[in-house]
Amino acid sequence: MTTKLGSILLALMLAGAALFTSGSAAAQPLGRSGGGGPMGGGSPLLPLMLRSANLTPDQDAKVKELVAARRASARSLMQQLRQAEDDLAEKLLAPGSVHLVDVQPQLQQIGHLREQMLRDSTQAALDIRALLTPEQLGRAAQANTRMRQLQREMRQLWQEGK
Repeated sequence: MTTKLGSILLALMLAGAALFTSGSAAAQPLGRSGGGGPMGGGSPLLPLMLRSANLTPDQDAKVKELVAARRASARSLMQQLRQAEDDLAEKLLAPGSVHLVDVQPQLQQIGHLREQMLRDSTQAALDIRALLTPEQLGRAAQANTRMRQLQREMRQLWQEGK
């Protein structure tokens, strides 16, 4: 059980890179970005789906391999994104007037890094998906549907409280 949970957590880390990829750079607050990625939608759905799929020990090992193979690249991209966001913040907070053209290089770098992270996390999700049997994929889809229903219910409850 702990190895499956470990694989799920590793997959979450990889999918977590996708959490930093949606939205435009200008729409994000200063500091760290947020959003959704493939199979993520702003919540940890990939681990839930992997758990609901009941991976075999062989599949579990392959998921670990896939995640481990991408870990260094994901860390590097995250580090580069943080630096680019810090550079943007410095420009925006610098004395004097600052215009969009002044921060365009930082925006382009941030956009490029987010796109790369989204592409990488999507490929990882596709690689993991390819390991699943049709039955496992069906269970994962059911878990996804149920999670989305619960999220809608939660949003409705929050709206009723206003």
